[in-house]
Parts: sequence; C-alpha cells; structure tokens
Amino acid sequence: MEMSEHEKQWLMDQGAEMISDLGVKEGSSVIDFGCGKGRYTIPLSQVVGANGNVLAVERDPAEIAVLRERLAVFGGQAPTEIVSSEDVQLQSVGDGTIDSLFAFDVLQYVENWEVFFRSVRRVLKPGGRMHVYPAAVPHPDAVDIERVALEIRRMGLQRGGKRHFRMMHNKDMVTDDVYTFSLSDVPGGSAEAEKEDCPTGKD
Repeated sequence: MEMSEHEKQWLMDQGAEMISDLGVKEGSSVIDFGCGKGRYTIPLSQVVGANGNVLAVERDPAEIAVLRERLAVFGGQAPTEIVSSEDVQLQSVGDGTIDSLFAFDVLQYVENWEVFFRSVRRVLKPGGRMHVYPAAVPHPDAVDIERVALEIRRMGLQRGGKRHFRMMHNKDMVTDDVYTFSLSDVPGGSAEAEKEDCPTGKD
C-alpha cells in the first residue's frame, strides 16, 4: 500500500481530530458522499465507533478498491457500508436517519444541486449537519459557496459556520475552509440559533 508519511499520519489520528472538531460524536450515523479513497471515511469510522455507522458513496471502482484496502488497515470499529454509486437522491438511506453528511471536494461533480440538497434535507435528523469542503485552495472558483448557501437555504437548512483547518486534499496537506449547514431541531428555527449551535473557532 503506497502512501506518503503524512497520509499515514492523517489516517492514523490527525483526520479523526478534525472530524471531532466538526462536532461528530461517538455513535453517530454519517455519510461520506464522494468518498474517494477514504481520506475522510476512515477518520469518520474511527470517531463514530462501534455504536455508529458510516455510509461511503463513491462512483469510481478504482477509488473504492483503495478505500477497502485502507479500511482494513486504518479503519475504526464502525460498521462501514460502501456503495458504488453516484445516486444524488440517496435512495438507500431512510428519512431522518443521518447525523452528519460530508460533501468534500465533490459538489463540482454534482450536476443537479437542487436534487442533491433536497435529498440531504430528507435524510438528516433534526439538528443534523451537512459539512461542505469546496476545495477552494486547490480548485479556485470550482464551487461558488454563496450559491451553495442559497440553494441549501431553499431546502430548509441554515448556514452555520466556517472552520479553518490544516487538512488532507488528495495526497497533499492544505489549509482551507469547511462550511457547515444545519437542519433546525426547532420548528421555525432561525439562522442565528444554528450559528450558536455550530462549532466555531479556527476561523
């Protein structure tokens, strides 16, 4: 299994630290949409543990093969289901069953944001969160985060906060931003309430 030393360190513990900083907890149900080789799937499996579960969605069979190999070495105790798909409707996921969904460096490949974000809205639990990494440093202007925020708000999610991280992108470490959007756990909950609920700092 070929990988750089900083990739190994990321998969061993650094990635899990970032996932925890984003508010993911032991026992959570999470989705890594467009998971690639598992640079975030594996940290998610480490954080949510045996009482949680991870759904990793990826359309590229070659990426999935690497993910399976890495999970066997670095994966946590969480049951991890890998789905070979680009199903933006998340048809295999029940309504209101997911605590967090990660869409990292993938929205530029999603043709219909409205369908995808509506599906995210459907599967999230009240108080659930969607974390978006638009990969602005390696791919400037690939994803307009303000358009993302507008589309997601139309689906009933509120913009939470922005976090600044030293994080893994492909084989490299970059310093970039992750944006969080939340489904209110209070009927008619306001954007301000969501901001208070979302972890902040490192901004």
